[in-house]
Amino acid sequence: MTRNVKRFLAASLLSLAPSVAFAAPADLGFPDYLSQRNEYVSVREGAVELPQVRSGASIGPALENFFVSNQSGATISLGLQTVNGTFNGVFTPYPVPTATLGGFQINAPAPAPSFSQQYYWTVNPSAPSTSKTCVWRVDIADNAGTCTATIYYGTYGGAICAVDTINSFIDVNTCQAQIVTIMQ
Repeated sequence: MTRNVKRFLAASLLSLAPSVAFAAPADLGFPDYLSQRNEYVSVREGAVELPQVRSGASIGPALENFFVSNQSGATISLGLQTVNGTFNGVFTPYPVPTATLGGFQINAPAPAPSFSQQYYWTVNPSAPSTSKTCVWRVDIADNAGTCTATIYYGTYGGAICAVDTINSFIDVNTCQAQIVTIMQ
């Protein structure tokens, strides 16, 4: 490249620097329940709407199964932040070893009109904000007699968090839900 082209490219890239400095990730409304931090921490957020299935029953209290596929390379533990309904316990094995499926179950009330379940999986239960951690919030709502669910997630410590949309669902008639997440 000639010097003039290099100067042009350098000037073009430098002009982008101020606009990139103001760019920020989308704020999905996660309160920071994990801890106060003074150092730089990489946090990512995202959202997924659950696929819907139909049954013949009507909206009411329903079981919610929350699974996690642990691909983090370490054993992970559950942290509950907001639970609506009765926590029925964790599935074995717990804590969840790497390359294993684990989870927990909640007997949830009927949404009137909505509620949220918020929890996290972490490799370090004593300091989740400084380690690989996936924070999940599941918003379940009754929209004119139809149940819907949206999953929001945040990541800490370099974790990669995803929703298995093939194996996750909410029953639009009963609000029974199965949520399968993946943590790397």
